[in-house]
Formats: sequence, structure tokens, C-alpha cells
Amino acid sequence: MFLFVMLLSSFAVALRDARLLLPVLVSALVAAALTKAPVWQVLRRLRGVWAVLVFVAAMQALFSADIITGLLIGAAVLQRLVILMLGGTLLARYPGHVLVQAMLQLKLPYQLAFMVSIGLRFVPSFGESYRDSLNAMQLRGVDFKRIKLRARLKIYTWLLMPTIAAGVTNARRLAFAMELRGFGAQETRTSYAPLKMQKKDWLCFAGAIAWAALIVAGSFFIAFFAKFS
Repeated sequence: MFLFVMLLSSFAVALRDARLLLPVLVSALVAAALTKAPVWQVLRRLRGVWAVLVFVAAMQALFSADIITGLLIGAAVLQRLVILMLGGTLLARYPGHVLVQAMLQLKLPYQLAFMVSIGLRFVPSFGESYRDSLNAMQLRGVDFKRIKLRARLKIYTWLLMPTIAAGVTNARRLAFAMELRGFGAQETRTSYAPLKMQKKDWLCFAGAIAWAALIVAGSFFIAFFAKFS
């Protein structure tokens, strides 16, 4: 799963064409369905952020020279963000200690493994903080149903600042608590329950490699066809 999520993230960053990102997005959705990852739960928690993401994609499309090209660029931006969210959701279905142990057996530093596990918890925390800000505005008399779409998008954008500030504050508190408890004082650590690869794991590993090869071959084919068409 680490390999598949790494490939998803790499393709999301490297590929710029919406047509190439579409099979990557579909593959991420299929993987989430097969592994029964809590995709809809995460998407519901982030429903307040979706308006901002669509607004960013729309702005990307409007400020392009060609309308069709702008729409494709905006769609690529939205697809890229969704793919990255799905990658985090695929890893979020595993307990935190399992993720940390897997990264340790991949010879990654313990500090990096711990940072990744904390980052996976940041996504629902970010959505919850954003939702609390929306609820606070509604309690003060702001009726989002009566506000025009443009004004509503501005409000969603303004709420990003306090949400990010709250995330930074929580990160500082966590850093202080980790330092007081002696995080990173020992260079070596022992493991209580080491992980072992099974046959199905090796089959999934080979399938992820074959899938990545197909995506790369398809991108080269589309680029070659577009060059000589």
C-alpha cells in the first residue's frame, strides 16, 4: 500500500494533463473501494473545503488564454487534489502503530515515520476545525442559504486563515509535548510486532508495478500522438 500511495502521489504531481490524471483517479477510487477505505467519511468531513477546491479550479480555468485549455487545467488541478486526498485515505485505514512499524522496516527514520502518522490525523482535524468555523458564523446569524454564490466562496476562502492558524498552534503544542517527553533521545528502538510480507502482499506489489508501467506507457503514447497529430 505504501508503494501504491507513493505512485499515486508521484503521478498526481508529475502528470499535468487531465486525460492522463483520469485513469489515476479511477485507479485510486477502485483501490479505495476494494480496501473498504473510509473515503465517504473523509469526504463528508471535508465538505466545507470542496467549495474552495472547486473555486481554485475555476479560477485556474478562467485565467487561461483558451477556454477549453483552461477547463482542462482546472479539471487537472481538482483531480490532483482528489488523488492526494484518496492516497491519504488509503493509508488512514491502517492503525498508526502499523504505519510507523512499516516505515521503520523500510529503513526510514523514526522521526519521519512519526511525522507521517501525525500528518494522516491532520486531515480530519483540519476538516473539523473548518466546520467549527462555519458553525460559529451560522450561530452569529450568517445564513449561507441566502448568500450569493460569489459571497459564499469569499467566506470559505476567508475561513482558511483561522483554520490554518489553529493547525499551526496545535502543531506547536504537539512539538512542545514531544520535546518534554524526550522524543528522539534514543537513536535505536525495538519493535514489539514486526510485520511480514505474505503472498497476497507480493502479488499486490507486482500489480502496482505493472499498473505504474501502464500509466507511464500511456502517457508516452498520448504525448507521441499529440506531437505528430
